[in-house]
Amino acid sequence: MTDRVMVDIETLGLEPGCVVLSIGAVRFGAGELGDQFYRSINRESCEAAGLTVDGGTLEWWQDQSEEAREVLTGGDDLEDVLREFVMWIDGADEVWANSPSFDCEVLVAAGKAVGVPMTWEYYEERDFRTLSDLPLAPQVDQDGVEHNALDDAKHQAHVAAATLKRVDEAAAQEVPDAE
Repeated sequence: MTDRVMVDIETLGLEPGCVVLSIGAVRFGAGELGDQFYRSINRESCEAAGLTVDGGTLEWWQDQSEEAREVLTGGDDLEDVLREFVMWIDGADEVWANSPSFDCEVLVAAGKAVGVPMTWEYYEERDFRTLSDLPLAPQVDQDGVEHNALDDAKHQAHVAAATLKRVDEAAAQEVPDAE
């Protein structure tokens, strides 16, 4: 069975090298969610590592719900969180994100800033945004807090699992091409 992980992060920027506020991730398979990871990260530890804050993104956070804004305070040391995350995600066959060109690249840059390399290869990255745009993708209301990294990862994993199941079912019904 494929070891799939959905990753979501919350940040204070839109480019690799920005402050990472939290990491949420969940393993998922056919219709079910598995092991989960969530940690919030101390902004000061990110800035001490050279990660930056985008003023526009900081302003955007002020318009989010009180529950979502809780990630702006507290948290643990960036290096410690990334080390725990790398141990947790190690061995995943697929790393899904919305989109990998953001979440994965920001995590790789944060890891480089503190000497913690991410353990996946570029060819293991999968794009949830593309998958969720397929006609087979269900429209599912999100449970939990929008812009909470774990709640977002769980929602995306539910949609991805349902969509992949539908794709597999549709493929099983296809008649093979005659040679």
